[in-house]
Amino acid sequence: MKTLEFLSSDIGSAPHQPGIYAWYYRPRTFGNREVETLGRLITSPSSVRTEIAMRYGLIWKADSDINVLHGGKQKRQPANKVISDSIIPGSNLIKSFLQNSMAPHFATPLYIGIDNKNLCRRIKEHYDSLSQFWEPDGQISKYLGEHPDANVQEVLQHFDLHHSFAINARVKGIAPRDLVVCVCPIDLQDNLRDLERILQILTDPICGRK
Repeated sequence: MKTLEFLSSDIGSAPHQPGIYAWYYRPRTFGNREVETLGRLITSPSSVRTEIAMRYGLIWKADSDINVLHGGKQKRQPANKVISDSIIPGSNLIKSFLQNSMAPHFATPLYIGIDNKNLCRRIKEHYDSLSQFWEPDGQISKYLGEHPDANVQEVLQHFDLHHSFAINARVKGIAPRDLVVCVCPIDLQDNLRDLERILQILTDPICGRK
């Protein structure tokens, strides 16, 4: 089995075969917007649900936002600030590595999926949906312009949408041009769904459903 890599502009060349695929973030340029996007990637998920079983059948349940911190107790600060403080004044080495070498070998995948018939069609559906969500006059773009700190769940609830890779990536600020997809054509489909689940568990894709 051979893994193939396609930039966003080349996804039309992906094989029309069954198999498995994974999206990655590879920014073409680097500025404040890309630094903010990286911050959103490392602070996902942004909420936590807790249940504590008490006596007599009572359950304490809480849904709350979380803060992702870095460092020891005396030096804790937001993890996304650690990233931005290192990148913005950093050397060209850091920016060049993030743009060229990070994905896929040093990066967590954004999303892992399968298609039992046509990989090219499936990844093009992802790409086209994300492109639509980036249209400046679209409802999603307007809402995020007014609510730049909105999380994925808030956007889903506001527009009564179901989760998708495209909406998750859009809320996190990932532009279509900054995507790269790795595909592995697989004709033996008996365990394809099991393979997908195993990889999702092992890598915890950032823009995955659960």
